[in-house]
Amino acid sequence: MDLPKAGNTYAEERRGIAAVQGYAADRAQIWRETNTGDVGIDGHLEFVTSNGYATGRLVAAQVKSGSSHFDHATDAGWKFYPADKHRRYWESFPLPVLIILHDSANGKSYWTDARQALRVPGKEGAYIEVSAANVLEDTEPSALFQTAGVLEQAFIDDIPTVLKTLIATRSNDGGFPLSYFDLFVHGLTNITRSIYYGVDVITNAVEYNIEPSDSHFGIGMGEPEDRFAFGFVQFLLAQNLAQIDYADCLIDWIDREMHPHFVAPLTSRGRALVTLIGSEEDRLVATRKLPDEGGLRVAQEGLFEMKLMSYSARFHRIGQFQEIMKGEGVTR
Repeated sequence: MDLPKAGNTYAEERRGIAAVQGYAADRAQIWRETNTGDVGIDGHLEFVTSNGYATGRLVAAQVKSGSSHFDHATDAGWKFYPADKHRRYWESFPLPVLIILHDSANGKSYWTDARQALRVPGKEGAYIEVSAANVLEDTEPSALFQTAGVLEQAFIDDIPTVLKTLIATRSNDGGFPLSYFDLFVHGLTNITRSIYYGVDVITNAVEYNIEPSDSHFGIGMGEPEDRFAFGFVQFLLAQNLAQIDYADCLIDWIDREMHPHFVAPLTSRGRALVTLIGSEEDRLVATRKLPDEGGLRVAQEGLFEMKLMSYSARFHRIGQFQEIMKGEGVTR
């Protein structure tokens, strides 16, 4: 009979999409397939909390199904070779992009965050490794959304409780006295519309808080203290207080083993927290529990800048470089 033949490719592709769709249904997550305009993204997953709240936290997904995607084995999984156009597309995509390889032979799917892999400095290469340990069907949804800023941390509904939690969350170590409130108010900048985070904010606050009796020991900052401070970044994100690029933070924190540095705009909740701190300060001043120091406020803009000493020695070299390049005809 002379009829159009569907072939195996379409059926194979649908098996992969069906696997992701089934995973989302089983885990009560939202899957939105890209029915038109698919140029490297098959669909989006939205994170839904255990109590059924849609969060607006999204990841994109590109699903590849078939045995050919498992031809290039590594000790930990498989090499996936994206086309250059997709590498550029995924790296610059505004959402995390998951590569999901579906093996129809065993019914399992394997995933990795392709955008994160493409953005990590020093790990650029022709392939992205997909780990055999990342079995989609065995993965808790929050793990898929880690770089989208989903954290296993309870959300605090009311801002007064957020303020109390900032003050109460503190390290009482003699060599590292610090609270999340310290980091919040010390980091405020840009007319208190943004917050700055970096090691300098941490150490400046700790140096001031150290008791004179402990000052001869200096700042004690090891792994527990590092984790406490980085927990503040996670708190800001989990409580929706600032618009933080958490994926970029994780590159510093995990791959480079250092604290991230960033300036992030406060959200409306973050700005409401600043307003609450100001009103509470006014109340304490009115009841004479806190002195009136005029324009000096608890939640006030702090200024920061590039240290001149860190780049002034390069001024002449920067100029020489430009002149040489212009001389070689690279001007546009």
